[in-house]
Amino acid sequence: MYEDNNDVVNFIMNRRSHRKYLNKNISDDIIENIINCGRNAPFGGKPKPDCQVTEYIIINNKETKERLSLNYEDRQFIKDAPIIIAILANKDNDPKYEEYILSSALSIENMIIAAESFGIGSCVLSCFINYQKHIKDKEISREILKLPDNIELIALLTLGYKDDNEELPAKELRSYKEVVRFNKYDN
Repeated sequence: MYEDNNDVVNFIMNRRSHRKYLNKNISDDIIENIINCGRNAPFGGKPKPDCQVTEYIIINNKETKERLSLNYEDRQFIKDAPIIIAILANKDNDPKYEEYILSSALSIENMIIAAESFGIGSCVLSCFINYQKHIKDKEISREILKLPDNIELIALLTLGYKDDNEELPAKELRSYKEVVRFNKYDN
């Protein structure tokens, strides 16, 4: 476990993806805070409403969560997550902006860090943005959420209070020296 005097650094360094949650509701205030942190992430364009493309659907309906699991074995845990947030990009809000996936990803990271600060675990699920073999799964998810054509489904974020009985594998990272270079890519 990483130890630092900076709470934000600790949240980032110790954060893990959680797939097991307590059966405990998350208050509307906390959910709003988490989403507001996502809304405050960097995004392309001027800091004006018409440049903000990321939008959200809060999912707490059991049937909807079950349907979004898509019968994938490794996705069944989302049925038990108290909350799922669908992260979307409204491509009509700033039609010239093509980096909507990046803006939404930055929003997701802010929400993950905010959730961690509240003691809430999270896990990001891909929505098959770039995978040709999952086109049908993406269509099913879009249908479940009743998304119009101008709304892109970027990811799902599960949220729930962490179950201390969850066994998490050790996190291993490549070393700093392996991944950092200065001024150019140099072996």
